[in-house]
Amino acid sequence: MRFDLLSLQLFVAVCEEQSIAKAADREHIAASAVSKRISDLEIRLSTPLFHRSSKGLELTAAAQALLHHARVVLRDLKQMEIELAHHASGVSGQVRIFASVSTIIQHLPSDLSNFLGTHSAIRIDLEEGTSQQAVDAVAENAADIGVFGGVVPRRGLKYIPYRSDRLVVLAHRDHPLSSQTSVKFADLPDYDLIGPSRGSFLDMLVIRAAAELSKPLKMPIRVNGFETVSTMVEAQMGVGLVPAGCAARYVTGGMLAAIALDEPWAVRQWNICVQDSQGLPPPVKLLLKHLTNS
Repeated sequence: MRFDLLSLQLFVAVCEEQSIAKAADREHIAASAVSKRISDLEIRLSTPLFHRSSKGLELTAAAQALLHHARVVLRDLKQMEIELAHHASGVSGQVRIFASVSTIIQHLPSDLSNFLGTHSAIRIDLEEGTSQQAVDAVAENAADIGVFGGVVPRRGLKYIPYRSDRLVVLAHRDHPLSSQTSVKFADLPDYDLIGPSRGSFLDMLVIRAAAELSKPLKMPIRVNGFETVSTMVEAQMGVGLVPAGCAARYVTGGMLAAIALDEPWAVRQWNICVQDSQGLPPPVKLLLKHLTNS
């Protein structure tokens, strides 16, 4: 059994308006043409679709069933038109992002959510790793966009400033540093430090700062992820370095305190790297523009 889309569209209009004349006005077509379409549907289905009453047209059980399916068909057709329009305008496809864990935790979720709310036909594959891995992935064409910090981009890559954050010292409320308003990095060798994962942007900053200290750092444990750092600090295994935005969430329970880190390098700059921006696919260009406000 075959149905043409115009007949289904007019049928839905008659159901919603409960009047052939009103449906004809709504769809900008002659009432006689609407009536003929409805009659043809009834012949094809071998059952009446409407009963006339003082209130207008009343749907039969068959009409109720057909209305449900007709709306689904018309909705899917509309969605198909939208998606094909996206393809035609070059805003459909896939974007591969390789990003530092810090940016995935802090910045990318809201940015990507806003972007996908506007460009629903674009699919994003997001992978996390170190800043060096992000740069390497773009250089090797394993990713379209890399989000990194503290690494010199490889030759041939273009980089654009993205976001920044500020590091603070996270300490248990019973720790000697918890009452301080700010601390210098030189104050930390007296205490155990929850070390960052090797090769991360934060690890590079800590290594450089530690090289200028007169005493060695004590890092009994290294962990990956700021949530894990906060858990270790809560267990009183030492103090940790985390972004202020993350610390604000961890201190709400009252067990932890965030102390400002008084160092120039406590402010970290995050960047985005891509291949030659002129040759990027349209979906990548759209997302790059959204992330960098350019």
